[in-house]
Amino acid sequence: MSDAFPTSMPIPAPGAQAAKICGILAIIFALTCVGIPVAIILGIVALVQQAKAKRLAKADPQTFAPVPATGLVTGIIGLVLPVVMLPFVGIVSAIAIPAMLVQRERARELVVQGTLEAARKRAEALVADMQARTPGQVPSQEAIIQDLSKDPGLKGLKNPYSPSAPAIQRGAEGPLGTVMIYPGREEEGGVITWSIKFRAVVRRGGQDRVLEAEVITHAQEQVQGRTEDGWEVVSPAPEGIAQHP
Repeated sequence: MSDAFPTSMPIPAPGAQAAKICGILAIIFALTCVGIPVAIILGIVALVQQAKAKRLAKADPQTFAPVPATGLVTGIIGLVLPVVMLPFVGIVSAIAIPAMLVQRERARELVVQGTLEAARKRAEALVADMQARTPGQVPSQEAIIQDLSKDPGLKGLKNPYSPSAPAIQRGAEGPLGTVMIYPGREEEGGVITWSIKFRAVVRRGGQDRVLEAEVITHAQEQVQGRTEDGWEVVSPAPEGIAQHP
């Protein structure tokens, strides 16, 4: 009886499978663009593991099976692809990043506009409520501003430029993106107008832009005297002509 038995099949050399996996992953990461640094590292690891597997298979062909070129090919592709993709990434970044910054600035401006509009509508409601409760009495600017400053709905809003800055604040000047609330008084053509003013500064394209609004609380003519026939004269009366009340 022959004592010859079939020998065991050679096994894959250590590193061959790792080279294949690392090479495939390197290609995948390179194609995603954002994973280019990882792709380069994986490509180098694939080539190192491929060289190690070939060396072991050559040293002990009885134990280890010949190493396929999969790890070598995928590793080289994984190193070449990032070089090919870099110009494409640069072009995309040059287009996408400015567009993204513009959209972010626009989104911030819309948030501030929303806060300003909410404060303006709330002020209109307060003025209407005061006029309904006390007809004939002049609405207090200070009372309206205090109510706006304490309004929980307005206080819950956020400043899109700085989370630590308030969304609304009393005063004429404040942080970027904060809606400032302050009393206004204007005189024109003999008429004095009192109002609640709203002002916010936003930034677009590196330049500051001012958003403004107002709610008129009341107006009054300045009566300087009466003519001989009883008409009131407000100041300034154009060319001495009497004006009707």
